[in-house]
Amino acid sequence: MGSFIIPQKGKFLRKRYAIFSPIAAISAYICILPLILTDIFVTQFQWIYFGLHDIPRIKRRDYFAYDRYLLSKLNPVQKLNCYYCEYANGVIAYTKAVVNQMEIYSCAIKHIRTPLDHAHQAGFYERGKYE
Repeated sequence: MGSFIIPQKGKFLRKRYAIFSPIAAISAYICILPLILTDIFVTQFQWIYFGLHDIPRIKRRDYFAYDRYLLSKLNPVQKLNCYYCEYANGVIAYTKAVVNQMEIYSCAIKHIRTPLDHAHQAGFYERGKYE
């Protein structure tokens, strides 16, 4: 199981260095362009590559959940932040699912060391046949 940051009730990020908040916001939100481009390119990749090789396509909508912004106690900035996080996590999960699907159908050979979160490789071919 991976490590997660779990917020505790009543705890907030320290605002000791308020001058750095704009820098933190810029560093977070500047990622929106690469995320959108990744979303577009991964979608077109799977439509072309999977279509040409008869690989079952990944349903994009299964990896996105937009519901936190509906919480009534969040202010508009918090809702925007939630929407951004939901989109970013969805893009990354969707991208990983597409790449895993490609790996399953295109290169099903085990690694020497199984990387974290690669349980889908359990049924892959042993390396010995290919060395």
